Amino acid sequence: MEKIVNTVYKSLENIFRAIVVVLLTFMVVIVFANVVSRYYLQFSLAWSEEVTRFMLVWLVFLGSFLAYIHDEHLGLDIFVQKLSTPVRRVVAVATNILVVIALYAILEGGYLLMRDNFDWLSPAAEIPQGYVYMVIPLVCGLMILQVVLKTYFILVKKNPFSEGSSC
Repeated sequence: MEKIVNTVYKSLENIFRAIVVVLLTFMVVIVFANVVSRYYLQFSLAWSEEVTRFMLVWLVFLGSFLAYIHDEHLGLDIFVQKLSTPVRRVVAVATNILVVIALYAILEGGYLLMRDNFDWLSPAAEIPQGYVYMVIPLVCGLMILQVVLKTYFILVKKNPFSEGSSC
């Protein structure tokens, strides 16, 4: 099971990394084109600031998922590192339960925000705002799945806190 999960998540991670690279590349190109058109052609691309802001929102959320896969979010684990493995398991599972609750609240709010804003178009680019907010439930759902998998491996593995442990 662990091998299948790792394969699926490596594929998902590669897809999200590619999307992040494409978004960042387009952001740079759009901002550069706007600067060139403003200073040399004497007109501004009205939609550029809006579209790059939307891309930044997607970058932040996708980046947070990529960081969560590799446990790269900020955390204060000095105290937890000193605990025995059974106590660390309890703390990790309790923490993961709190994370799922928080992510579910964000997912629910993001879904409502997405659903209610498909009719609202952005002023300059005329992009439905629902597409911008779509990233919130998408990433929160994937992070909830990741938390569940991490919790499963914490409970099943003999030494889940060893270096190089996956999920």
